[in-house]
Amino acid sequence: MTDENTIADTSAASATTETAAAATPQKRAPASNFLPIVRGRLPLLFVHAIRFDKVLHAMGNKDLAVKFGTSVGKVFDIKKGRNFSYITEGFKPSPDDIAAAEAWIAQMGAENAKGLVAVGDKSLAQTTLDEYKARGLASAEDLAKLEAARTSSRAKAPTPASATTLPGAEVQTITASDVGGATADQLLS
Repeated sequence: MTDENTIADTSAASATTETAAAATPQKRAPASNFLPIVRGRLPLLFVHAIRFDKVLHAMGNKDLAVKFGTSVGKVFDIKKGRNFSYITEGFKPSPDDIAAAEAWIAQMGAENAKGLVAVGDKSLAQTTLDEYKARGLASAEDLAKLEAARTSSRAKAPTPASATTLPGAEVQTITASDVGGATADQLLS
């Protein structure tokens, strides 16, 4: 009988603990656990500098991330060529790229959405921007080539007609009349 009483007491105590835990709201991590980096798309000018500038490329990923106000993973991917593959060594910035870099630099030292001061080395970023401005801006032809390379580098979703099927498998097409004339939006609501 002693074992049965012990089991009953233990289950009653665990039920009381679960009820108390459910009544207490869960707290989020304090804001200091969030990275105080500048969020958004890293300007292409800085992407080119991280990938092709010999001095910057030799720096550690963490150091570059802090200096340019981005994440270590983004810097790692840029160095490895996993993203922004359309940015080649001959890249020249457009006026929009210059404006994006200036806006990025302006965010450094200001509070981000989490209320933390956004990291970044304004002097390094400004020096990098000034170097690119001195080299000259991209021509209309350069911009067209960049846009074509950017568009061609993006993965395209397969269309149903080009989807592969198993040998002997039949492709079935469903029309609006098959579902009582309802549109996709009507079916989802």
